[in-house]
Amino acid sequence: MKRCNKAFTLTELLVALGVIAVLCAILLPVIFNILPNQNVIMAKRAYYATQTLVSELINDEGCYPDKTSYSSGVRVGFDDGFGYPNCSRWGGKDNTGTILTEGDAETKFATLFLDKLGISGSTDTDYTQNSITWHIVKGSKLGTKDDPDQYIEVVADVNGTDGGPNLGQSTSAAKIGGTVGTGTNYDRFTMRVYADGRVKIDDADTWAIDAVTITKDVTE
Repeated sequence: MKRCNKAFTLTELLVALGVIAVLCAILLPVIFNILPNQNVIMAKRAYYATQTLVSELINDEGCYPDKTSYSSGVRVGFDDGFGYPNCSRWGGKDNTGTILTEGDAETKFATLFLDKLGISGSTDTDYTQNSITWHIVKGSKLGTKDDPDQYIEVVADVNGTDGGPNLGQSTSAAKIGGTVGTGTNYDRFTMRVYADGRVKIDDADTWAIDAVTITKDVTE
C-alpha cells in the first residue's frame, strides 16, 4: 500500500508568515495603546498623593494655625515659618528653638511634607519613597507673608532617578540632574504648592497635566 505524505509547500509557508506579519502590524499598535503607560499611572499617584498630603498639612492647626484674623503677622498658610509646641516636627519636642523665632517657611514645609511621606529630611536633595523620587526645590518663591500666590516647587520623578530617562518638560523638572525632554517618554514633572494650599502642575509639563486630567464625560 502506497503511503502519501502531505506537507506545506514553501509558497504556502511564506503566505502564512505574511499573513501573521500583517496581523502583527495591525494588532500590536492597538495592544500597546490599550496597555496602560506606567509613567502615566505613577504620575497620577504622585499628583493625588501631593494633593492629599498638602491638604492634611494646611488643615493641621498644630503646625499651621489660622492667623487670618490677626491684626498683625498675618499668614495665609505655608508662608508661616513659626514653630509651635504641638507641631512635633517643627517646634514641640524636636525643634523648640523655632517656637518663638520664625524659621524658614520653605524648610518648614519641606520638613513636614517629607515627614508625611515617611521620609526624614528637608534639604534640597532627592528622596525616594514608593518608587517615586521627590525633590523639593528650595528657594522657589515662598517667604513673604500674606501672599497666597507664593509657591514652593515639588518635583516628582515617577520611576525613580535610577529608572531613567529623567526627562521633564518644565525647567525645574529637568534641572534636577536631568534634561529638558523633547520626545514623549517623560518621567518627571513639577508641582507648585501655593501658600494657601493650592496644588498646580507646571504649565510646561503637559504630559503630566494630560495624565491627571479626566476627559471622560460622566454623563455618558
